[in-house]
Amino acid sequence: MADGSTVKMRLTFWRDGKQPGDTVDVPADEVHRWKGYAVPANAAAEKAADKAPAKTVTGDTSKPAAK
Repeated sequence: MADGSTVKMRLTFWRDGKQPGDTVDVPADEVHRWKGYAVPANAAAEKAADKAPAKTVTGDTSKPAAK
């Protein structure tokens, strides 16, 4: 693309001296070449949030009074 647009991607595998979790700017017309190595940065954040266990509280959480 001649307009110079880029896409922020978060690495999921080592590439070009970078390690998983690093964010890189990829030219928009080359995103397909990064398949398997990176995901769009916003998608990685959503996927991590989905994997995090939900914190729910069930039952009585109060401690018994000390005697």
